[in-house]
Amino acid sequence: MSTEELLDIEPPVLSFPFELHKQAYCSIRLSNKTQKFVAFKVKTTSPTKYSVKPNFGIVSPRSTLDITVTMPSQKEAPPSMQCEDKFLIQSAVASSGATTDVRRLFERGHLIQNCKLEVVYIFPPQVPSSVPDGLTRARKLLDVKPLVLQFPFELNKELSCSFQLSNVTENSVAFKVKTTALEKYYVIPNMGIVLPRSTCDITVKMKAQNKVPPDVKCNDKFLIQSIVANTAATPKDITTDMFNKAEECKLTVGYVFRPHPPSTKSVTSKEGSSWNTSTMEKRNSNDSEVVPGHDRNGSNGGDVILGWIIIGLLGMIIWYIMKMAMPLIGYCLSKKFLLQNPPQLFLALAMKLLLKQDILSQFSILIHRPAFRY
Repeated sequence: MSTEELLDIEPPVLSFPFELHKQAYCSIRLSNKTQKFVAFKVKTTSPTKYSVKPNFGIVSPRSTLDITVTMPSQKEAPPSMQCEDKFLIQSAVASSGATTDVRRLFERGHLIQNCKLEVVYIFPPQVPSSVPDGLTRARKLLDVKPLVLQFPFELNKELSCSFQLSNVTENSVAFKVKTTALEKYYVIPNMGIVLPRSTCDITVKMKAQNKVPPDVKCNDKFLIQSIVANTAATPKDITTDMFNKAEECKLTVGYVFRPHPPSTKSVTSKEGSSWNTSTMEKRNSNDSEVVPGHDRNGSNGGDVILGWIIIGLLGMIIWYIMKMAMPLIGYCLSKKFLLQNPPQLFLALAMKLLLKQDILSQFSILIHRPAFRY
């Protein structure tokens, strides 16, 4: 029977907008979807690097609680821009009258659920301006989301990202997408028309890169130009000259360096002592977790041994039957009795196996009995 999940934790990965010599923030939301009071405690493999507020407490039934994680300014970027830090969120059922000091609840061997989170860095941290000079928000034609194109960076692999254009007016709006690195990206579609109160999804693909950019920052930019189009206009009617006095929205490009998929599976366990950094590193040294009683390699080895034992037992049984039957079969063949009296042959074999008497002597008694003669 599966254990009820106490807390729904979002997001599964903590994404920090990384910038040297500047603090970064990230938030975690705990959602209690049960009818019980749930106590929680937050731990990390780098307690001196992060500040977590609150790092323990109680979430009331059917409510949520937000946790703020602060990373102090960093003097240098980590190797390959991969962060090895981990977070562990523990949860346990608390009594309705429990106080906010619940740390002792996780030290007495209660039934505890664990959820592990990983940390990644996002570039760049700055938010571009979506309103160009000379234009006001009242003239805004398209709502563009997101304003930062985040590519999950991997060497020698084509990457893709998407953004959405939402027409917030009652007019048809023509758009065109430009970039500062034409040889690096291709956009589908790069121009078109968005109907009134509708949306259009744009896909941006980045060609495979063979090296990490300097300072692990991307200086590429995208420009979305938009103008009011004729109601009967089609994408074929769009020309470059139409966007000389267009509304513009600038997008920047960032890289997400993610070493491997995180493990967010909640594991229920009993713990009698506090969980420390060395334990976290050991538990996260492998990508997969081993659940007690479900050792896949051990199970396969046991099945192979059991199969060989069964085959050996069957071989011994067949050898024993053949050893007991061969004298009788040889005797019957010599007397030409096998074809003439098969019932007596099987009866003699059965009596030999049951009474453990000599087959030939038993069979001689049977064939000299008048009742068995034809």
